[in-house]
Amino acid sequence: MISVIGTQYYDGEEETIELNTEAFYGLKDNLKFIKYNEIDPDDSKRVTVNVIKLESENKIVLVKNDGVRFSQLVLEQGVRHQSLYSTPVGMLSIGVYTESIWHEVDETGGRIEIDYTIDFNSDVQSENHLDIILRKKGVVRDVENSD
Repeated sequence: MISVIGTQYYDGEEETIELNTEAFYGLKDNLKFIKYNEIDPDDSKRVTVNVIKLESENKIVLVKNDGVRFSQLVLEQGVRHQSLYSTPVGMLSIGVYTESIWHEVDETGGRIEIDYTIDFNSDVQSENHLDIILRKKGVVRDVENSD
């Protein structure tokens, strides 16, 4: 099971979205990855496949693909990356600066926390916090973010 809690701060407002669903954890080419499906609440036949690649201690790549649109978000601590984000009206180029990444994930579960900003033309549009909790079915695990 996976819980993905995304909080976005913009224009003095705060918006939180939470998704809870089944997930698959695996290793491929010595990289940890998590794969889960997200079902569109307005169209249950439309499914987005999400993959979280834990490339290193300080770098995570998030990939979304619904068969029509593809997006890849590169999150690397202390680095600003240009990413393409697919929207219903076409591709959008955004800047993503990752302030912090922390993760502790293995086959029994774990947690990922990421703080990052999104900008257009170097103008920050939002500050974001992503909290991802992974649990093996039947296993309860308390993972604390400790430095």
